[in-house]
Amino acid sequence: MGSSVVVVEYDPSWVLLFEQLRDFVLPVLSDLNVRIEHVGSTAVPGLAAKPIVDIDVIVSKQADVQTAILGLATLGYVHEGDLGAAG
Repeated sequence: MGSSVVVVEYDPSWVLLFEQLRDFVLPVLSDLNVRIEHVGSTAVPGLAAKPIVDIDVIVSKQADVQTAILGLATLGYVHEGDLGAAG
């Protein structure tokens, strides 16, 4: 039997959780020019969603990708490759 997907009503606290996650990862990326964005269905006000807050870390130069990966790894994040979106 496969795993089930849980979708819940929009929760305004998702915005606060994103802000906490952003503030948690920002220190290990402070030497880079980055943007950290709240993405996915939890980022859309009023939209029901899986209660998982997704973030994107966007670096300004390809050369900074590996540095960001290493910094995030110190916080327990695991890089899973490009997931089919090369470059």
